[in-house]
Amino acid sequence: MSSAAPRNPRQLWVLWRYWMMREFKTRYAGSVLGFAWAFVQPLATLAIFYVLFGLVLAVRVPGLDVGNGYLLHLLAGLAVWLPFTDAIGRGVGSLAAYEDFLRKQPMPAEILPAVSVGGSLLVLGIGYGLLLVLSVAQGVGPYASMAWLPVLVLAQIALTFGLTLLLSMAHFLWRDVGSMVAFALQLWFYVTPIVYPLSQVPEKFHGWFLFNPLACLVLMVQSTVLHMPVPPGTPVALAVWVVLLAGGGWWFFRSMKSALGEAL
Repeated sequence: MSSAAPRNPRQLWVLWRYWMMREFKTRYAGSVLGFAWAFVQPLATLAIFYVLFGLVLAVRVPGLDVGNGYLLHLLAGLAVWLPFTDAIGRGVGSLAAYEDFLRKQPMPAEILPAVSVGGSLLVLGIGYGLLLVLSVAQGVGPYASMAWLPVLVLAQIALTFGLTLLLSMAHFLWRDVGSMVAFALQLWFYVTPIVYPLSQVPEKFHGWFLFNPLACLVLMVQSTVLHMPVPPGTPVALAVWVVLLAGGGWWFFRSMKSALGEAL
């Protein structure tokens, strides 16, 4: 926060890496399974939703005619959703949690939201890796369109980082934001086509999904990996959302940094 804070890219990289190591050590410290929780949690979430929606409610995905089509559809959605909520859930309170530390130590405050996003990359890697392996094992692909997957992953990271920057600063300045985010994430999950295919939604409402950045991203991943149809304009809408949330989040954080400094 002061003029003595590290500024050049190498110093920022070293600082971010230090905080990342600290994040992983503290996240699993004292637990019996330790690092294995990084695999157990997403797999347990996948199993719960698959049993509930895939087996009990027997949801099917038209156009994805393979033995475990619903499992692949569900996994494509959770590969986007789980790292997103992991980063947002940890990042929204990151500035408030280290308020005393920021007051005493010179450090760019952006590092804390960036560490929250970095901590979610392991979940992201597990989700996408499992999706690709299971898809190919089920005979879905590999398609040439999968070459776009790295671009979608970068879009997801940029979008998540921008929103984490925005929400962490907003929560620091207005503490009601954290509670509102927790409620909004629950609602956001069910208006995103993760546990249900878009084809089960009346076509006249498909255009509304373009106003949901996570829905655009999920639909693009489903299209890229599983060759499922998406509403017209989805790639353009996703690009606009990435620019708005990544650029807007960065701009808001930088604009409010003076208020953060005064509060500290």
